[in-house]
Amino acid sequence: MRCRAASGLLITLAALLVLACGPTQDSGALNGGGVIAPATERPAGIDSFLQLPDGVDNVDFPWSEVEFERSSGTLTVGVLVANTNERRSRGMMYRSGLPEQSGMIFIWENLRAQTGGFWNPNVPIDLDVAWLDADGSIMEFTVLIAGDSTTKRPAEPYFFVMEMPRGRFAALGIELGDRVVIPPTLLPR
Repeated sequence: MRCRAASGLLITLAALLVLACGPTQDSGALNGGGVIAPATERPAGIDSFLQLPDGVDNVDFPWSEVEFERSSGTLTVGVLVANTNERRSRGMMYRSGLPEQSGMIFIWENLRAQTGGFWNPNVPIDLDVAWLDADGSIMEFTVLIAGDSTTKRPAEPYFFVMEMPRGRFAALGIELGDRVVIPPTLLPR
């Protein structure tokens, strides 16, 4: 009887240990507005750029970082992560800007070439769009004008998209052929 009670206690302790050693990533990162490594925290004022009209629900975006490999050196940029249909559909809508050295990255659940277009309704600012190939290299840039419903797409299929307020890529010295290094924590599994 003592042996059975001791083994039951050991099983319970082992189960608690397994639960305690579960994932360390912020669970809000995938389901809400948390942080996905390599970033450690969200910028304090990021939500001050969001101006939702009455009747429009908020869509939470996790925050992370990517690196740009440029001819002038590596640059770390913070990103809102649009990695679900809901987040990709909302994109930069209702955002009047983003903090310096930040943008939004669009990632799909499957790593495959995309051909769909992007547009800018309900976005109060002009955006620069960088269309990225499978290794994150910038293939093409497109400008989306504030409030414009014209769909734009690159000449070739793309794998990822990075958006920044208009002029920010140029201000940061980011050019065609530069590479966005997307951390594995953001990629589909």
